[in-house]
This record gives sequence, structure tokens and C-alpha cells, in this order.
Amino acid sequence: MDFEQLRAFYTLAQTKNFTKAAEMLHLVQSTVTMRIKQLEEKVGKPLFIRDKRSVEITQAGLTLLPYAERILKLSHEALSEVASLQPYEDYLSIGSLNAIWTSTLEPILKEYHYRYPQIAISTKTGHSSDVIQYLLDNVIQIGIVYVPPSLPNFEVIPTWDDEIVLVCCPQSSVAKATHVDSRELRHLPLIYMNWGPPFNEWIRQTLPRNYVPKLTVDKAELAIDLIKEGLGVSLLTRSAVKAELTAGTLKELPITGNKPPKRSAYIVLPKDKKNKPSVEKWLSLMSELGYSTT
Repeated sequence: MDFEQLRAFYTLAQTKNFTKAAEMLHLVQSTVTMRIKQLEEKVGKPLFIRDKRSVEITQAGLTLLPYAERILKLSHEALSEVASLQPYEDYLSIGSLNAIWTSTLEPILKEYHYRYPQIAISTKTGHSSDVIQYLLDNVIQIGIVYVPPSLPNFEVIPTWDDEIVLVCCPQSSVAKATHVDSRELRHLPLIYMNWGPPFNEWIRQTLPRNYVPKLTVDKAELAIDLIKEGLGVSLLTRSAVKAELTAGTLKELPITGNKPPKRSAYIVLPKDKKNKPSVEKWLSLMSELGYSTT
């Protein structure tokens, strides 16, 4: 599709007014009208219903809209990516989850930055599904996720396993316990973090079917802050609480009985990008630091 036609379509969908769309695009109104007409001829359906007072998008237009938005966004990112290479020799874009950046990837990123000053680096953060979409859209070259995808033309490499541990505030009454049986978790003030399918299955087996956590959060950092404030205990990855356990600001409560499954992390990358020099250097550095990359 023609980028200028898509840009006219997207702008008109946002403004619902030909005059405003023309102003935003710095075009005369007849040019916007012509581009919309040409795009409608290509898709074979009307994209807007026009009358003297308003412009309304059709169902066909609503179907096209998210694709147009993604194409225009990718076009902008591609141009920015190429422009950002100057004066560097290569670039690397990596996507991962906030928890993985904080607990594991930040030191690797710093070392890569110092070791390869001729390579420009950018990062993207999101849920596992977001990172996979970044890979599919060619926005990043490497993704590191907790949920492995099954995709053709992509390599998925198990890279490390992370324990899920029960932690509490050292000053809390719960901290006096030497261990906690998994069946007793239902009686604790649990600050709940969702760690994915294997963990969810373990939770279903361990807690009553009608159990509802009083407090559910979606960031490990938030859970850690709440635990320190004495609001409860939480099941978190060891990497996420390593610094706090070392400093003594959190205490681990060993779990007996049915223990939680480990959290596995995966490197995901397009097979045709594995030999890209910047990608090879990142994988080599991870391997050097003890992570599996094959």
C-alpha cells in the first residue's frame, strides 16, 4: 500500500474531518480526498461514510485502522533506527520484561555498552506477548521472555531457570517461622504475582479453588516495597529479590511440601539475525557471564 494514502486514511480516521486532516498533513483538501479514494479502490470497499456535516469510519475502515497504525509506526521506527546509526558501525535492539531487565539484564547491558562503544543499543520493555510482537514487527533483534513462542523462522533458546521463593519482612511475625508448608500459604497475607502457566497450575493445586488473593500486583518492585512495609508475604523470583535478601531487608521462608516450579527464561531471535555481529556479541557476552545461549 502507498504510505501517503495510509497516512491520509489514518489522519482522517483520527480527525473525522477532511479540512482538519488536510491541515495536519499540510496538504490541500482535494489531495486528501484523492488519496482516500485511491485507497478505497485498492481495498474494494468504502472506508468512510461522508455527508455534509461529518465523516464516519466504516467497518472496513475500522478493520484496516490498526494495521495502518502499525505500518506507519514501523516506518517511523525504521527511519529513526537507520538515522540513529550515525556515527556507529552497528546497532542492537533488545526487548524483555521489566522484571528481567531489573534483575538480570541490566548488568549485561552495561557491560555491552562499555565493551562495544561502536554499537548503538536500544531497549524495549513489555509483557512476553509484547516482546514477541516486537520481534515479529522487526523492531528488535533479540527478545528475552518467560513464555516461549512457537514460531517458524525463530530460534528459542532456554537460557536460565529462576527459583520462585517466599519472602517476608524480617520484622514481621511470619519471619519467626523456620519454614512454611505449601498448604499453609492460604493462611498467609499473600501479595500475589502471576508468574505464568506452570506457576498458575501449581497455585491451582496448592490453594483452595475459591481462593482469592486480597492484593494482586503486576510488578515485582511494587511487591517488594509492599512487603518491606509489612503488608504481607509474596512469591517472587530469586533474581528479583537477590539484592534484598543479601542486604537483609527481606527474609526467605523456605517452602516445604509441594514446591513452586522454577521460572524459565528464553532467548528468542530470528534465525536470519543470529549471525549479525551485534547479536553474536550479545550472545557471546551472556555465555561468558554464565547464561546458556545454545
